[in-house]
Amino acid sequence: MPEGVRNWITRLRSLTADQIEWILGWLPVDEIVHMPATGPYFLLMGLRSIQPYAPYRILRQLGRCQIVPKDEDLITYVVEICSDAQFSEDVVRQIWSECWYLGSNTRVHDLSKGEVEPGYAIWYGKRVTMNNESERPAKRPHVQEFVDTSQEQWAWVAKEKDYWATISKLENQARAIKFESGLQAAEDEGEKKRLAQENEALRAQLREMRIAVEMPVRSERDQKIIGNLRQKVHDYATDLTKAEKDLAKARARMVQLGKDVEEQTRLARQAKQSYNKEVAILRKELATLENEMGQQVKDFKTEREHCYALINKLEENVLNLQNRNNMAMQVVEVREQQIGRLLQEKGAIKLRIKK
Repeated sequence: MPEGVRNWITRLRSLTADQIEWILGWLPVDEIVHMPATGPYFLLMGLRSIQPYAPYRILRQLGRCQIVPKDEDLITYVVEICSDAQFSEDVVRQIWSECWYLGSNTRVHDLSKGEVEPGYAIWYGKRVTMNNESERPAKRPHVQEFVDTSQEQWAWVAKEKDYWATISKLENQARAIKFESGLQAAEDEGEKKRLAQENEALRAQLREMRIAVEMPVRSERDQKIIGNLRQKVHDYATDLTKAEKDLAKARARMVQLGKDVEEQTRLARQAKQSYNKEVAILRKELATLENEMGQQVKDFKTEREHCYALINKLEENVLNLQNRNNMAMQVVEVREQQIGRLLQEKGAIKLRIKK
């Protein structure tokens, strides 16, 4: 089996008609839908578009002889819609309710091999050449404009989600930074107080020991206690110095974090203001577009009513012409009868003259 899209395209393009099984054996094809009574194609409603469906273009896949279809680009009948657009389902239901069917007497003898009209191969070759040489036709102007507007709206919805996600992320970061700064400041402040209290207690003990030192007699035990106390005082003084340095660093960090939070908040406000301005512009454009679409709908209704009036007038003229034609035919028949009677009288007069 081929691997990749390009290999599959090459494989499918190299196939011939006799290498394809055109219909599956389990598919019921005794009676098939051919086309609607209102036109050559049906309408298939999807989530984002309404697609034309023309079964008469794929009759080989339905067990019938493939005719040469009309050269008609069905892409022009595609209507792409967005999520809030509306389309009357009654129109689609009416189209599907008025269908033409092909019965079992129109099936080909061998369902697995597709049969085509003599001119189909020539038509298909021309179509392939035209498709290879020409590009895909552009959408109709109002469809393209509608699609562009829908895509722009969805893009702005995505941008809005990104903006709100960014704002929420920045707010969470600001809260986390404030919380961490508060905890760090509280811890540093508590540590500083604890070290200050211990240092004060040691200084009090040291004063007491100095008083004891002034006494002429010192025991070895007092000497050891004094040495330990002096070492503790030195250690606590070192710890207090480190704590003061750490507290200064924490304060500097808090100041820097506060500046960062303010900068991020300012950027978030600017982004929000820019977003609000762009949303306002988009709403104005959308309102303008809705007004234009409403005007187009009104113009279409006016033109449709005018067309209906012209059609009614044309029907009346045709009916009058038919009535005149009938009257003229009646007059001709009466004249023919009169001429026949005159000819009979003429013949009778000639017979009398001869006698």
